Amino acid sequence: MQKKQSGFYRRGAEAELHEINIEGEDALSKRRTPKSYRNSELDESIRTKRTRAEVKLLSQAAAVVNVPRIIKADEKKSEIIMEFIFGNVLKEVIGKRPELCVEAGKRIRAIHDVGIIHGDLTTSNILVAKENAATKERIAKKGELFFIDFGLGYFSKKLEDKATDLVVFKKTFNATHSSLKNGWGLVMKGYDADKEMLARMEAIEKRARYH
Repeated sequence: MQKKQSGFYRRGAEAELHEINIEGEDALSKRRTPKSYRNSELDESIRTKRTRAEVKLLSQAAAVVNVPRIIKADEKKSEIIMEFIFGNVLKEVIGKRPELCVEAGKRIRAIHDVGIIHGDLTTSNILVAKENAATKERIAKKGELFFIDFGLGYFSKKLEDKATDLVVFKKTFNATHSSLKNGWGLVMKGYDADKEMLARMEAIEKRARYH
């Protein structure tokens, strides 16, 4: 498998992303970078475990939502190479397409129902595919949502963890999209939360206010 470096894409809290090309296919390399403040052996262990966990999360999430297809994973290098999704982050288009709030809520419910907690839900970690976003395996229709960056995710079916995932998203969503009329209400319409979930979210928010 030959790959060519074609450009720096983005730097996150724990990883660097580079746009690359593999045998004619546009791809994205995500490599967790070493942290000098940690013991080297501990650092390597953490990066390896997180890479392994993210691969598993992406693989299982793919059964219920759109996620980038994994092309190759190298735990020793703490690197995941995945297909490059051509699109805009939801953050950039949601103002003109509020109906995507409902769709996002539905998709978050789908991953929660199979026991996946994203861990970093924001409208910057959801992509809206552009027209003709083709890969070797499929064509992503214009407007399809793709969930990305499961680096802080984990597996859990606990109500508390699902509710926390939503509360974190609610906080960032309302801060980023305060001018969007009933935006969060549309997300929750899509999620179709029951009374138990709503009550747990309210309890978590109350705890946060008093700490």
